[in-house]
Amino acid sequence: MYLVGIDIAKYNHQCSIATGAGEVINEFSFDNNLSGFNELLNALKSLDKAKKIKIGLEATGHYANTLKQFLSIKGYTFIEFNPYLAKQFFKSTTIRKTKTDKIDARLLSSMLASVDYKALHTKSYHINELKALTRARDSLITDRSNYLVQITNALDNVFPEFKSFFSNRLGQTPLYILNRYDSLEKISKITRKQYDKLHNLSRGRFTYNRLLQLKQLAKDSIGIKSKSYFSLIKRYISLINNLNKELDLIENDIYSIMSMVDTKLTTIPGVSLMSAAIIIGEIGDINRFSNSAKLTAYAGFDIAIYQSGEQEFYGRLVKRGSPLLRKTIWNLVFGAIRLIPQITDYYYKKRSEGKHHKIAYSAICRKLIRLIYFIESTNTTFDIKQYR
Repeated sequence: MYLVGIDIAKYNHQCSIATGAGEVINEFSFDNNLSGFNELLNALKSLDKAKKIKIGLEATGHYANTLKQFLSIKGYTFIEFNPYLAKQFFKSTTIRKTKTDKIDARLLSSMLASVDYKALHTKSYHINELKALTRARDSLITDRSNYLVQITNALDNVFPEFKSFFSNRLGQTPLYILNRYDSLEKISKITRKQYDKLHNLSRGRFTYNRLLQLKQLAKDSIGIKSKSYFSLIKRYISLINNLNKELDLIENDIYSIMSMVDTKLTTIPGVSLMSAAIIIGEIGDINRFSNSAKLTAYAGFDIAIYQSGEQEFYGRLVKRGSPLLRKTIWNLVFGAIRLIPQITDYYYKKRSEGKHHKIAYSAICRKLIRLIYFIESTNTTFDIKQYR
């Protein structure tokens, strides 16, 4: 058996090849390009073909994506190490502070000998693309939310009554009004003819009586008269409109990829295609996790435990791992309570025991993670009658 540890970097990678007994037989660095990849390939081909080759690399961002694809195409499998676990393993091998790429590659090779090797590949999945797209989408949504906050701050100065009039929601109709009529005076003078556009835009929800109320609010507003604030509002609305266009393009790409992914996650009530895409992109190959407890820890829903002698304490959520995965699963809880009777009963059972609302939610998150692990690892359709 051969143990191949690869330390990943932006421009070049360090490789260490050892025997199953731990004897290093080859060490070299190779560039992060086709020439360098072929250098690694030639080194792997020179090994005894009768022996198994285990390849391990640290999961350090996106720099390894092209190498993983290359290895998969060439028929090799690999395992990715959690950076935190790799760091702890490195600490356990020495008390010295020396750290180099060569040492890291050698230690990754050693680590391969002490873990259960479950091969990963990227041939049949589009995980890297989903991960990049869903994270980009989440980033744009965050930016959009920040711009809406800025609009609210500006409105507090020039038209503080506006947002509450629309139930504190800045949807398509209120944003159109702010963009089209950029002063209190213009809002107070919206005509019946101009109202027709608003009526159609809101699909009939914005009635003429509501318009009359809004016009009166604008006339009586305590807001300061400022062109600058309304100008800022228009700029933020323009940015939001551009973000919405980009989000549409990204979401179309995500849906296109998901049409080629074989998953049963959407059979779980409340799990949309977008939620499934985020989960798959963040988890990667489910075979990376030998059990649901490890997936729970990766999602950040593990509970810190401290035990010393006869004392044992259970702390807060660890919150390590993927923040986007944690947020997505948390957002699925409300739908699960509403659509899955077993989880509905479980929620009210926890509440009747005196558990806080958020503690009950956290417990349901762990149940959902166990369910997600089972569905993904067995590729089984969710059956609400058999679920417990």
